[in-house]
Amino acid sequence: MSTAWIIPSNRRTFDSEAAFRDIPEVNWSEADNAHIAVGDDVYLYTTGPIAAITHKCLVTAVQVPPSQLIDDAAYWRDPAEKTRRLTKRNWMRLKKRVVFDDVARGQLKLELLREHGLSGNVAGRQKVPAELLEYILQVEAPTRGDDSAAEASDVDRDEVEVFKVKIKRREFAVPDRSVQAKTRGSAQRAFADQVKSNYGNQCAITGITTPTFLIASHIVPWSEDESIRLDPSNGICLSTLVDRAFDTGFLTVSTDCTVHIDRAKIALDEELSAYLIPYEGLSIRMPSKDPPRVEYLVRRLDRV
Repeated sequence: MSTAWIIPSNRRTFDSEAAFRDIPEVNWSEADNAHIAVGDDVYLYTTGPIAAITHKCLVTAVQVPPSQLIDDAAYWRDPAEKTRRLTKRNWMRLKKRVVFDDVARGQLKLELLREHGLSGNVAGRQKVPAELLEYILQVEAPTRGDDSAAEASDVDRDEVEVFKVKIKRREFAVPDRSVQAKTRGSAQRAFADQVKSNYGNQCAITGITTPTFLIASHIVPWSEDESIRLDPSNGICLSTLVDRAFDTGFLTVSTDCTVHIDRAKIALDEELSAYLIPYEGLSIRMPSKDPPRVEYLVRRLDRV
């Protein structure tokens, strides 16, 4: 079972904002007695004047030897500090999952983190208490790869139209640096309108057609690749429960678009088993255009 950690990011030492914008993974030093493991989540608390959680990352490697570190010299504001850490610290590798916008950062300031269970300051690594993690996830929901939350969030109608034009032009990127409070919802609305239209406003697995129960689900999650966030071939129209099953790995779609159910995950829930197992081995309904790209399905399967 993975663990969520909160660790400090010193802006005077390392420009994590620029690093996570420019490269997919970042080196991070840790103490010799760190218990952070591959698969854990790390919330970076950036020091003043920001003084808030700014990024959520996934730990992809630990005990990385100096010879295998990513070239990140351009982001060290204090190169001498990196040199010191090379021999005195262990190294892990972090992959960006979520970049919190200014609104979310305002909700993740130090005083609010303390109100929800943080003990003291963020001077070193610490496990995120359950109460605080619940609060962070609530703040995080509209900006992470949670398509259902994004579809329920506020939109800017003018921005939605801009995104629809981008989709017509086959311009699918939504850079993190451009994502403000309503952008995630606006981008999801434009993406969802196209994906749902391609699938005839019908769940590709269950056949449900009631609009309230349909979600345009990203194959490669929103948080993992800003270059394909609007690509309709990175989406499947799913009903709400199936979207949840797909998002959590209870249900997967293979590269030949066949549905597979993880029976081990549903073994203790007879009702869920009765609902999902009939779709095992079936092929999804294909859209009128922009069918799921094999490379996206492979990335989803690798992620699961």
